Amino acid sequence: MLTELFRNSHQFVKNNNFKYKRYFIKHENLEHRLSIILGARGIGKSVTIAQYMSKYTGTNKALYISLDDIFNLNLSIYEIAEEFELQGGKLLCLDEIHKYDRWSMELKKIYDNLPTLQVVASGSSALEIHKGSHDLSRRAIVYKMVGMSFREFLGLYHKFDFEKLFFNDMLKNHLNIADSIVDKLKLNEQKILPLFKDYLKFGYYPYFKSMPNEALYFKTLKQNINTTIESDLLNIFPSLNGKSIKKIKLLLSIISESVPFTPTLKKLKEAIDIQDDRTLKEYLYRLDDAGLIKLLMKSSLSFKNLDKPEKIYLENTNLMFTKEPNIGAIRETFFLNQLSNYYDIKDSFDTKGVYASKQGDFLVDDKYLFEIGGKNKSFKQVKDMPNSYVVADDIEVGFGNKIPLWLFGFLY
Repeated sequence: MLTELFRNSHQFVKNNNFKYKRYFIKHENLEHRLSIILGARGIGKSVTIAQYMSKYTGTNKALYISLDDIFNLNLSIYEIAEEFELQGGKLLCLDEIHKYDRWSMELKKIYDNLPTLQVVASGSSALEIHKGSHDLSRRAIVYKMVGMSFREFLGLYHKFDFEKLFFNDMLKNHLNIADSIVDKLKLNEQKILPLFKDYLKFGYYPYFKSMPNEALYFKTLKQNINTTIESDLLNIFPSLNGKSIKKIKLLLSIISESVPFTPTLKKLKEAIDIQDDRTLKEYLYRLDDAGLIKLLMKSSLSFKNLDKPEKIYLENTNLMFTKEPNIGAIRETFFLNQLSNYYDIKDSFDTKGVYASKQGDFLVDDKYLFEIGGKNKSFKQVKDMPNSYVVADDIEVGFGNKIPLWLFGFLY
């Protein structure tokens, strides 16, 4: 039963064990008996699994199975795991678990009955582990994986090895930090601002590196958006149907036309032909969970699935280039994306994060106020406000409380 699976597994590791390792494989510990990696399509979950499996290269102690493979959908994962362990297997990696109806039941069974087998699984960022048919919250360690930071983009494409920054250190020492980064790039005849423009357009999803041109990348990006909505969400939430999926796609299209989008619930309900606020908020929540939009909430007391967002952004700047983007929206989207990812990775139990502000564009940690703009952006809007900063695009190095926008791409 395992011969063909082993052959496919070895080929998978060979094809995906790339030299460059992202933050996840460097800093996360996957040694627990059951680890689950959740993230949006295209951010590199499968490559991360291949890199982790590579420690068993040349042996049959690690096995990879993609549950996205139609052939594998008819197989019992538990039966494969049981046979694999009997043959001395140590590490079972399951990709796209949301495509397998019995994923939670069989992962629980593997965990309870096969104690010597380690399992690493991956799935859509919209997957709700605690709401599966069998609750895995007491058994699995769940990790959220996000798209590439600007720092990682410089590492993958230009071989620069910069250390990630801590948020508070960056605020205090941004001038010296930015100076040293800019100087290192100049020694290699590179400039930070053109590289940053590249990142904003095609640097968030690492698979751009395998694309022959930008046009094909954006075509693939559109296909991933459709697959996320039409396939992943349908697999995860059986209550959704073809009609509701069409409405979710229409909702995303409306948001995309005018980001950052300030929602009026009544108009949105009319536009996609639904009757109640609850359904609309659920659709927005699903799009946010799936890694397609970012809901900017009023405060840390707000709940994304219950409360009205203050603004709605696309999840990252690359998604914006499937149409003609607005530069102001690009700047705000980048800031929100990188800070939100920073806090998601930290996985702290407090409510720190990025929220809306009446005085500026964003309030961070319920303390720091940020106004986003171009190089000539003034402090007028946040004048005399404590802990306020201007984040400016098109500058290499800042001064005082004016920080270059690109530097926020070094937080993870």
